[in-house]
Amino acid sequence: MDPYQELTLYQRSAVLMAAAKLGAFQALSTEPVGAGEIAARMGIPLDSAQRLLGSLLALGYIAGEKDRYRLNAFSASFLRDGAGGMLRLAWKEHIFYTAWSRLADALQSGRPLFPSYRERMAGDFPSVEKFLLALNDLAQAGAAGVIATGAFGGATTILDLGGGGGGYAAELTAALPWAKVTLADLPEILPLSLGHLTRKGLAAKVERVPADFLVDGCGLGGRTFDRVLLSHILHDFEPATAAAIVARAAKLVAPQGRLVVLDVLVPEGGERNPVEGLFDLMMLVEVPGGRCHGQAEVRQWMAAAGLTGVAAHKLYFGCLVDGRRE
Repeated sequence: MDPYQELTLYQRSAVLMAAAKLGAFQALSTEPVGAGEIAARMGIPLDSAQRLLGSLLALGYIAGEKDRYRLNAFSASFLRDGAGGMLRLAWKEHIFYTAWSRLADALQSGRPLFPSYRERMAGDFPSVEKFLLALNDLAQAGAAGVIATGAFGGATTILDLGGGGGGYAAELTAALPWAKVTLADLPEILPLSLGHLTRKGLAAKVERVPADFLVDGCGLGGRTFDRVLLSHILHDFEPATAAAIVARAAKLVAPQGRLVVLDVLVPEGGERNPVEGLFDLMMLVEVPGGRCHGQAEVRQWMAAAGLTGVAAHKLYFGCLVDGRRE
């Protein structure tokens, strides 16, 4: 490992962020385009465009020959949303990229650089909407692996608690047509999920109900479900609150049903790979009280909530832990 190369890796991210923000990929096409035309489409000086295009070409992010440039498979992904698409994810990462330059400040103070999710809902709802839609793209990319664990096998009713923009609700509905999927989230969030489900042609198949996993009963009137999913919820909260969310979710599981927790979790034994290590730092930067919890902690919270047969499944990104209600 080259220390200096590691120290300057941020430059690659900066090139991608700038290209995405300025519309460089939209200015390109599958046919070669001259630098002058690309500069005009982007609305930046020719010299700036040539330098940016030269860097993108050198890094393999675009293709080209002589002074003409075109999209390749890598850069084309920045024109798409959905599984494998980077269009909305580039916006999400650009927001957090600027904060990471102040990581030392967050470490020194022990405080995040962003307000809480609910504060952002009240003060900047458009950014919350964009964030949740970007998470839908990650859900579409990861859903096949989640379903392949068998955690939802045999379920006829599924609750996606805190389901956000509807990413997992949509994928579960499409993959498990015999199951009735209910998406539960705060009333302000439900319209976002309706838009996503409508675009997927699934709006009539997914029940959407207001709920809050921070209050006892979650506002669901004692209903229970064969499966209750908590997808990427726990990392936004300190351990005591996360444990309480697990306990509330467990009470919504029908007898012989299962609670399914999907999150980035430190493996048993505490050995972190770069994904968990960096994610934990990301939570410090971004979320008041947020952290990367451990698989062992989630197992303990499930056991304390009366769940048995707890099993963990390592996924490409994150981990799924599920436990059964007797």
